[in-house]
Amino acid sequence: MTKSERTTIFQPERTPLGLTFLVLSGASIMCVASAVDPLRAANRVAGAPLFSWRIVSADGNPPVTTAGLPVAVDGRFDPAVATDVLVVVGGFGTREQGTPPLLAGIRRVARQARAVGGLLEGDAGTTHWEDLEDLAAAFPDTDVRPDRYVIDGPVFTTGGASPTFDFMLHLVRSRLGMAAALDVASVFIYDQARAATMRSRSSRSV
Repeated sequence: MTKSERTTIFQPERTPLGLTFLVLSGASIMCVASAVDPLRAANRVAGAPLFSWRIVSADGNPPVTTAGLPVAVDGRFDPAVATDVLVVVGGFGTREQGTPPLLAGIRRVARQARAVGGLLEGDAGTTHWEDLEDLAAAFPDTDVRPDRYVIDGPVFTTGGASPTFDFMLHLVRSRLGMAAALDVASVFIYDQARAATMRSRSSRSV
């Protein structure tokens, strides 16, 4: 399926959307939570299972996050299992886990899915501000931006845990409306809406 043939997931739609989260060891537990929990809250707000998801790992074992906490998974990543959206949740040190078979499987799913989070091959994208320069050097054909999240057709990337939450609110807002997104934000007492193009890095020095 080409980019032009895909129907965007960012439009008013109450048809259930299925997501597969491929979590790699070394990911942040906050990134995992920021990706999944807003969907749970959206289902609660909507009173219907408008989002469903599976959490998988490369080998079927619980990936260990940077906090040392394992993430329970539904099984091993299987490229033959169809999904509307594939989201790769990586982090510090996960680049080495991109083995040829795993990358081939991700590309296979990406050709069929409606949207992909984390796959960069010449698309515009972002990452955590600490890794922006390394990303730009590793992918010279990629339009690397210091934004909180970037949506380039069916491909999207985020700049960390909080930007991932912002992105998920954008997804809910696009599909279910502003009221639903505000209700989801209120569940987490999260009331600072941030534009995608806001820089991820704080103005404070570290």
